[in-house]
Amino acid sequence: MVTEAQLLFQLGAILLLAFIAASLAGRAKQSVMIGYILIGILIGPKMSVELFGVEYNGVITDTSLVDILSFIGLIMLMFFVGLEFSFSKLKKTRKPAVILAVIDTSIGLFIGFVFASYLGWPLIDSIFLAGVIAMSSTSVAMKILFDLKRMSSPEVEFLIGLVVVETFIAMLILAVASGMIIEPETNAVAYGQLLLGMAAFYGFFVWVAMWAVPRVVKFFSHIENDELFILFALGIVFLTAGIAALMNVPPIIGAFFIGMILAESKVSTRIQSKLESFKDAFVAIFFTSFGMMIDPAMLDTVFWMVLLIMPVIIFYESIVISAVSYFIGFSARAASTIGTSMTGRGVESILYASVGSEVRGATMGAQLNPFAGALCFGMSAVAPFMVKNSVKFANTLARLVPRPFSFSGAVISRTLGKVVMPSSVRIFKGTKLTGMLLLSFVLVSVAVLISQSTLHIVFLGIDCAVAAAIFFVVRYEVVEIVRHVNYANIGVGVRDRTAIVDLITGMIFGAVASVVIIVATWSYAWQLSVTIALGYGVFALLLMKWAYNRLYVEGMDIPRKIYSFERPAETATDFDDEEDTLPRPVYGTAKPMPKDMRL
Repeated sequence: MVTEAQLLFQLGAILLLAFIAASLAGRAKQSVMIGYILIGILIGPKMSVELFGVEYNGVITDTSLVDILSFIGLIMLMFFVGLEFSFSKLKKTRKPAVILAVIDTSIGLFIGFVFASYLGWPLIDSIFLAGVIAMSSTSVAMKILFDLKRMSSPEVEFLIGLVVVETFIAMLILAVASGMIIEPETNAVAYGQLLLGMAAFYGFFVWVAMWAVPRVVKFFSHIENDELFILFALGIVFLTAGIAALMNVPPIIGAFFIGMILAESKVSTRIQSKLESFKDAFVAIFFTSFGMMIDPAMLDTVFWMVLLIMPVIIFYESIVISAVSYFIGFSARAASTIGTSMTGRGVESILYASVGSEVRGATMGAQLNPFAGALCFGMSAVAPFMVKNSVKFANTLARLVPRPFSFSGAVISRTLGKVVMPSSVRIFKGTKLTGMLLLSFVLVSVAVLISQSTLHIVFLGIDCAVAAAIFFVVRYEVVEIVRHVNYANIGVGVRDRTAIVDLITGMIFGAVASVVIIVATWSYAWQLSVTIALGYGVFALLLMKWAYNRLYVEGMDIPRKIYSFERPAETATDFDDEEDTLPRPVYGTAKPMPKDMRL
């Protein structure tokens, strides 16, 4: 049994050594999180080194107290993450932020699952390994931009919205992953109870948001004594986390949700200011405790894993996400800044590793923790260099990308940007039907991925039907957009714009069809998914080259200004007064377009 003196010594050692490690990390211009993790490894019970006949086995031998304090730190961390999530912050950036967050998370999870399958990891561990790989870091991205004095750049507002939405998605996935994973021998009744508990949890928070919080906030605002205010705030946080645990939902998700609800209240600023120091102290213990869970002997095992996955992450964030950002309306340099800023990995990845190593049925926790720590260290070191050179990177791509692809990319960006990007003059309104179809497609695709036998076939049929509906609806809407957008100053010199419709519809439907094929064949041959993804990439490039041959007119060069932060000024107007030769959709020839289909 650990004595009181030993407990106090351990707590003092952790706090002082964490302070030293954080100070050194700050001087090295690295995240303090890296310092906490490294010092946790050095003083943890899994550290064993023999030097000159002297054996060192770490300073902390009994982690029972540290584990409790670390859990409190995790609860406080998730509560503050929720406080940063504000729906009001997403009003201007919600559409591009949601699109980029969903695409970034989906690609990252796909790469993570492919990597886990390559390693031969079980399904439960693969879910959390994929989360570690996929989740970009809010804190790392913001710290880099702050250090580079780019917080005033126009794309930063969208980047903040992106990381906020991605954090929300990450927490939802974490809730489902850690709450829905049950032992193979669990019967259907226990599974139903689990689902019922989670449904009750979300119902409880709807009630809290609509009825309880408005009344509690009024009471909050009348508490003038800081001591009483702090006690009341902490009581709400831990009570909510406990209620979540009773409903078979991870307590950290309860803390996140109550933080998210209070973020929209008048007392959120006061809560942050009064609890900030309390949170920082316990979060430092959490990251130090995470370092204690890492076995240094396992670092050799995961070193090659980190070296293998880091180039993949850098490629898909800085190239693919940058390209998607450009396609939906950002300038090339702004898109490059967004993509490179998402390369960092930090708190969110550590959360997935910490929860994944403790969840029921997990068997690879010994590798998951050191992998997450090493990946966060490596990516956090690379990210500042990537963001700092993002403008040079964008200019280099502008010179190297062949004209057919730069031309088609400009056409896609000009078209989708009219709908996705916010504007003081809204010409096209978003359609609820497209959003509902895409959301349905994502949900049904997940159902196809996790179902078996008859249900697998049924869900696959539904998925194909939804994909077909997406094709027709998207094509209908793109026709209406293309009819009114001016493309003259980016090299389009023909009146027949059907090729533009075919280009954009083909790009979108090709991605949807690829997802259907991947989820349909994953359980039989996951290796095929890589071939399908590469096949879609080749298809997209060929489609862009075809569109170039159909649309480009020699002498109408794409202006170089399109590669700057400012979008090129369009000639004359966004509208064409004359009739074009683009045929109207056959399913809407004589009738006006329904309101829910208008852009």
